[in-house]
Amino acid sequence: MKQAQDPTIRSVIVDDDRTIGDVLKDLVSKEHVSVKVFNDGLEAVEFITREPVDVVITDLLMPRIGGMEVLRQAKAMNPDVVVIIITGHGSLETAIEAIHEGAYEYIKKPFKLQEMEIVFNNAVEKVNLIRKNKQLLKELKEAYDQLVAIKNERNEGDDEQKLEQDRIARLNFFSSDRPGLHLMHSATSGEPNYFEQLQNISTLKRDGLLTEREFNTLKFYLIRGLKTNE
Repeated sequence: MKQAQDPTIRSVIVDDDRTIGDVLKDLVSKEHVSVKVFNDGLEAVEFITREPVDVVITDLLMPRIGGMEVLRQAKAMNPDVVVIIITGHGSLETAIEAIHEGAYEYIKKPFKLQEMEIVFNNAVEKVNLIRKNKQLLKELKEAYDQLVAIKNERNEGDDEQKLEQDRIARLNFFSSDRPGLHLMHSATSGEPNYFEQLQNISTLKRDGLLTEREFNTLKFYLIRGLKTNE
């Protein structure tokens, strides 16, 4: 039975300004979105290393650990995490570095709440898309593994069938170099030597070329032929 995937988007907000942290929490909180707010980058990193998250909104410049380190640690724990960096002291160089490190978006303060809401909603959509793709790949892999298993089973069946055919071919009852059933069916062969045939099928059974059932069946016909000609 397939387990239902948890739809919750685990998000973290990191900003040393408590007011901004609280405002952002109110903005992004909604159904299927959990939000943790940290006013200290180090505390945020400690949490992220214990509990991998899906979306991170982090300030760039903070006292102990800055937003770039939060970004790196979040990516180390979950390469698919979506990180949004906000800063009031940004530059082109820091923006390029953030994108190079894997940031999803780089927003400069002051920003409009509607702008942040759109960016966050897009981040949630990206997380959901990644999850769906992973689930699809998982299902495709399971289907592929099942096909491989079925193919292997069929190959094993084919191998067993081939061994059976080889075994029957090795019996070669109608070959002149091994006396066998041809003596019971050939009208021109003269008087059949039933004792020789019994010895022959006994040898075949001993060599593993006849099953117990096959041996008994052949022995029955040979003995019946012997009694008929007494």
